Amino acid sequence: GGGGDSGGMTPAMDNSSSNKRSFGQHCNAIISFVMKQKNTLIRFVMAISLIFVGGFMIKLFSSAAVVDSSAHVELNTSHSYNPDKMHFEDANTQGGDDDDNVVKEPPHGWQTFGFLQIREHFSCDVFDYLLFKPPSMKVWQMILDAYNKEVDSSYKFDEIVPPTHGYLFGRNGEEAPPFYAKSIEGTNRNRGLFASRDIQEGEVVHDGTNSDVAFPDAMAYRRFVFSLPRRAACDITEWTWTQRLEQNGPMKIMLAINISAMLSTWQSTGFTSEDANVLPEPESEGSTSHLYYATRDIKRGEEILTDSTFRDWTNFAATDLGM
Repeated sequence: GGGGDSGGMTPAMDNSSSNKRSFGQHCNAIISFVMKQKNTLIRFVMAISLIFVGGFMIKLFSSAAVVDSSAHVELNTSHSYNPDKMHFEDANTQGGDDDDNVVKEPPHGWQTFGFLQIREHFSCDVFDYLLFKPPSMKVWQMILDAYNKEVDSSYKFDEIVPPTHGYLFGRNGEEAPPFYAKSIEGTNRNRGLFASRDIQEGEVVHDGTNSDVAFPDAMAYRRFVFSLPRRAACDITEWTWTQRLEQNGPMKIMLAINISAMLSTWQSTGFTSEDANVLPEPESEGSTSHLYYATRDIKRGEEILTDSTFRDWTNFAATDLGM
């Protein structure tokens, strides 16, 4: 339109130029005033003062310019996992630095790391797990992707029951196990499993026969853990146990890639073996079973607890993953 053309200059640019002209005019007027002073000492003091004031004003203008330009920056808040770049972010995992969600180069000599060395490398004991929620589907998928890439490409989640609800459970093959995962406030357990309905004594509460995974060897476990970002790696070490899958068979490194991994176990979680309400089949302490039975009636909403004897870190020495 006529008269409205500013030669391609936007209103923002026009205001900026106007401000610069105004600032320059003020400077010229002040310098002229200083030079008119007859006393040399007064001129010197005023000149020094102006240098300090001028420096402050320039910094102020520079800061304003930076703030103004940032107003046009749009942040990408999408969440993604790229197996090639090995970077994962998710809003569900709060607490800690973003650095905890980035996969880093494995440390020198990782091929011989023992279980506790792995935890020490990731500084797992200083994590504030009280801030952690049960993993989201994105986190479980990231863990599965790493497991498929480093250990077994054929393992998949159930199509009917997602890992956020467990796995395919029950004789009709269309239901989740009778528990759910949630954060626990006011305890040092951070997350746990709770009965989603009343459970009768003797009833099967957890069956990991098809959902638990056994690592072929210690090296496969190391590859898997070091392909994860720190937060997920520490979770995995929290959820790993050892077990023989057949009487007198080799000790295996075990993991569940679903919420059953959060079955609260060992003594440091603040309960005793007498508090356990689910246990494996009574085949002595070296049970080879994936089945956990209710040892008493469990009310809906009650926490599912098992004896640490059956998922014991001290057996890692027998898996070539030394402590």
